[in-house]
Amino acid sequence: MARRVGDGLSPEATAKLQTAPVAPDLQDLPVDQVRNVGPQVAAVLRSRGFHTVGDLLAHLPSRYLDLRNADDWRLVRNGAWGSLVAVEAKVEDQRVAGPPRARRIMLALREPRGSTVLRAVFFHAKAGMSARLAVGQVIRVVGTLRNGMTGPELVQPKVVAQNARTRPIEPVYLGIGSLAPGTVGRILASALDMALGWADPVPTAVAQTLGLPSSLAALRMLHSPDPALTPAQLDALARGDSPSHRRLGFEELLALSVALERARRSSGGARRFPIDPTVADAVGARLNFTLTNSQREAVATLLGDLSSGEPMRRLLVGDVGSGKTAVALAASLAVARAGGSVAWLCPTTIVAEQHAKTVERGLGGEGGPLAVLLGSTTARARKQAEKVIAEGLVRTVVGTHAILESGATPPSLGLVVIDEQHRFGVAQRLAMVAGRSPSPHLLVLSATPIPRSLALARYGDLDVVSLHEKPAGRQEVTTRVVAPDDRAFVVRTIERALGAGGRVFVVVPRIDASDAPDDDDEYTGPRTDMKTADAWLAEALGRERIVAVHGRMGAEQQREALDAFRRGTHPILLGTTVVEVGLDVPAANLMVVLGAEFFGIAQLHQLRGRVGRGAQKAACLLVPESAESEGLARLHEVATCHDGYKLAEMDLERRGAGEWFGARQSGVDVTLRFADPTADPVLAAHAREAAQRIVSDDPTLARHPSLARAVRRLLARGAAPVGEEAG
Repeated sequence: MARRVGDGLSPEATAKLQTAPVAPDLQDLPVDQVRNVGPQVAAVLRSRGFHTVGDLLAHLPSRYLDLRNADDWRLVRNGAWGSLVAVEAKVEDQRVAGPPRARRIMLALREPRGSTVLRAVFFHAKAGMSARLAVGQVIRVVGTLRNGMTGPELVQPKVVAQNARTRPIEPVYLGIGSLAPGTVGRILASALDMALGWADPVPTAVAQTLGLPSSLAALRMLHSPDPALTPAQLDALARGDSPSHRRLGFEELLALSVALERARRSSGGARRFPIDPTVADAVGARLNFTLTNSQREAVATLLGDLSSGEPMRRLLVGDVGSGKTAVALAASLAVARAGGSVAWLCPTTIVAEQHAKTVERGLGGEGGPLAVLLGSTTARARKQAEKVIAEGLVRTVVGTHAILESGATPPSLGLVVIDEQHRFGVAQRLAMVAGRSPSPHLLVLSATPIPRSLALARYGDLDVVSLHEKPAGRQEVTTRVVAPDDRAFVVRTIERALGAGGRVFVVVPRIDASDAPDDDDEYTGPRTDMKTADAWLAEALGRERIVAVHGRMGAEQQREALDAFRRGTHPILLGTTVVEVGLDVPAANLMVVLGAEFFGIAQLHQLRGRVGRGAQKAACLLVPESAESEGLARLHEVATCHDGYKLAEMDLERRGAGEWFGARQSGVDVTLRFADPTADPVLAAHAREAAQRIVSDDPTLARHPSLARAVRRLLARGAAPVGEEAG
């Protein structure tokens, strides 16, 4: 795994980005200071990433129960099927059935002052539940009324104590680890009480100008909705696009914009590197290919930036196989020829080692000796590398997150290249350039296309340059969705690819099946893993032809496996998504993705981009686990579309943006908890404008201490690097 770099910023960057120490906000208090949170509960919360009161209040309800008209037995008597009811009832009868692990409890509940009977059914009842629901007890049940075989019934209703009054609008939370939803709700209610005492990071005048509520008002609305809400307003809360969500999203965007604005202002000037129009041809000759017109235009743009005296802040966007590395190498060569130093930050050990060889070839020795620093680099080797780097004997450094540590880059750094920008947190990017004078130029590369990359540019004050052509001779990869049980076709296709002198990737979604129990019918994750795939591939194709690579292997093991694959002694590489980015094997002509429905669209496109990088025709087989999977539609979209921009937009719509400034590429973001830059770019623009005004008027944030703390909190969430080898 990658080394962690303290809080993600270098000491110099920290000094620039942080103000003088101030008292912490109440939302920074540890979770064990919240009522209803003892040592054991606190341990569970911390294990799931909930360390502070602020972390807790970011855990929003999964839905809301509108109980304003639900406390009425007439709904039951009149058979208002589908209605939400919240009624008190006496347990008149109880029956228990099924084995301990699948116990069912069935109750007959009678109206306290009437004769109406309501049936309640609980599946997978926990131990002790039958005792709490004993005959004669009066309880309150909340659930959706349905017409059962014996009359009105509730299935898996929520149970609260007698005389406990439900709120008119009841928030429903998901459990956290072993903590039941009810326990989580009580903890959140206590945390909300503490919100009364913390400072609002957004200046009042800014919030009022935009018509946004205060931070406290927004949190109260989310965790304890106003009973006067209209149905439309409640729907907006449930969807996550209410004014309260927008307000808390603005708070995050403002903190991020302030951090980036301060970093930009603190950077000062940059060293001028003269324009050298020969670098593109030099790199092309050394790498043995001709640059496209698009690449040459991008190189010219970067050379202009490098010569301006202003710090270059560029995002180079290009689809898989468009030649971003060659463009970055041309910029690196221009810096090296002028005596400058260059650092390449890469997402994985595999990519770093591959780039080190490519950089060495592309620079042709003009950058002097090259140092490679990885998470697996020994302490002794690292100490020696830091010594020669500090003495100026090494001007080119390539590495993973290890180069974020102090002493790992040349003191007079001229250019920083960050490959696969989406795999790093914003704090890593700031750590590479903030606090240095003159400021290094910055070039970040991304094959994850629009709109996410452009949104990153919008926040990071990056100028975008795009590549729209692929190098000459690069052919489109034929993509086919294969029936789940058609292993014979997969084997025949692999044999044909190998017969043409090629190499074959076989990618699976999991290393092992340890967290996919065979007897769990509710498990919906992938069951295809390295072991099962290896078994049938070895039987059909021969064990001696297969080599494996995954994130739990050491760097040397991975290196040996990849060397065997490249040489062709083991022409089939079985692995996880550790091969997703940056791996260049020109002889690879077939990509087989097993359990393909468990990969995102952009991820499948990245995997497909690992083949067809040579002169021969290449193919990609997408093999789902099930023919009934909803993911089949996505697979057919990938098979019929080779435009990475369109595919990324589809992926964004289906899976969410992932971590905009962190590691994950789908789902719910942990850095931006409330903000959705794609859904509300106008809000992002307002945050950027407000940040510019605030930093211009108060560069140290001395008059905005709560905003300064919000900046630190957000950077800390985005500071943790991803593991060097995922999967």
